[in-house]
Amino acid sequence: MKKSLKDKVEVEWIDAYEMESGWHDLEDAEKITPPTVFSMGYMVKDTKEYVIICADKGRKGDSDCGRVQVIPKPWIKKINLL
Repeated sequence: MKKSLKDKVEVEWIDAYEMESGWHDLEDAEKITPPTVFSMGYMVKDTKEYVIICADKGRKGDSDCGRVQVIPKPWIKKINLL
């Protein structure tokens, strides 16, 4: 059975962050918070542990995709169907 890339979604999620290399003041390090990210694309797979989206459909339509992201479910704040 052929899968379809029909559902367009926006995923709001919290990403990991790393300060640039070098020495940092402890007070500055304590102020860091994870950034909120908004990713849009086609829903490829939705599991209990993660979602997979792709931003592009290729020349083969629904069987060809590009810019694939895997986002862990605990990092996801919200998924909106577009």
